[in-house]
Amino acid sequence: MSRKLLFLGLMLTSLLGFSQQEVQYTNFMFSNMAFNPGYAGINRSICLTALARQQWMGFASTYDGKGGSPQDIYFTGESNIDPLHGGIGLTVIKDKIGFEDNIAVRLAYSFHLNVGPGKLGIGIQGGFINKKVDFSKFKYVDQGDQLLQSSQVETSMNFDMAFGAYYKIEEKLYAGISTTQLTQSVAEFSSTLGSSEYKRHYFIHGGYYYELPMNPSIVINPNVLIKTDFAAAQYDFNALAWYNKTIYAGVSYRAIDAIAILAGYRFLQGAKGGAQAGIAYDITTSALGAKGSGDKRRSFGSAEVYVNYCFEIIIPVVYDRHKTVLFL
Repeated sequence: MSRKLLFLGLMLTSLLGFSQQEVQYTNFMFSNMAFNPGYAGINRSICLTALARQQWMGFASTYDGKGGSPQDIYFTGESNIDPLHGGIGLTVIKDKIGFEDNIAVRLAYSFHLNVGPGKLGIGIQGGFINKKVDFSKFKYVDQGDQLLQSSQVETSMNFDMAFGAYYKIEEKLYAGISTTQLTQSVAEFSSTLGSSEYKRHYFIHGGYYYELPMNPSIVINPNVLIKTDFAAAQYDFNALAWYNKTIYAGVSYRAIDAIAILAGYRFLQGAKGGAQAGIAYDITTSALGAKGSGDKRRSFGSAEVYVNYCFEIIIPVVYDRHKTVLFL
């Protein structure tokens, strides 16, 4: 029954919200490199970001009643490279759901242009996605089901590409548009297990920073993210309130899926660097958060935590003095 509920929940999320092919983040405004290579190096610093997400906590979905809900780990490192007139970035994403485990490693390059008062990054990304499925853990009902006759771990590695543009006016606004899984590769398994296609996804995202005239220490920061594969779409809206550009708190809404609360803190701040950490908790509003048998909730929501650190390597200028008889 729990496996049927998970399958039903995933189908509802796909039809009414968005598929789980691309990992979703509540803190999407702090993890732009996950879906837009144009962001690489746009901050003109070396930036490292790590994020972990546990989705649908408490939802038992495997045949032995243990776990199975999505677990995601995200890491990126990116920096501006002035001789290349842009920036580069490395992204590693690990996405586990049920008996499926996906690992993506991607390299990005973004070409930077000064456009008006801001900077535009036009980026391209390439890498590999490795999909692993442990068919030995599936529990079939139909003894003759050919798709579940395997008792081994199947893997498939595929090439992947992404393209995106990101525009930013410092402390004012940002906007981006991108597409991922451009090649629409097909993960091939053994002849009896079929295949799985990576669908092309499209992203539109942006945010604005509004300083309250009566209280400049408070900045309101609304953000939006729209994701679609033209078969389904998902919409994320949130609003953060920053105090002294150091502490923030806010709320987020993901259509037909969850309402979330967010909070974070900046520390070790400098002219070209600093650290930031934040958390988010999603309250599930879909059927996955409803009560099931025994008056118990199927899911206690989703939790997310991230940390970001940016710094700049400054090479001091060494002056070499020489004496000459021409200047006595």
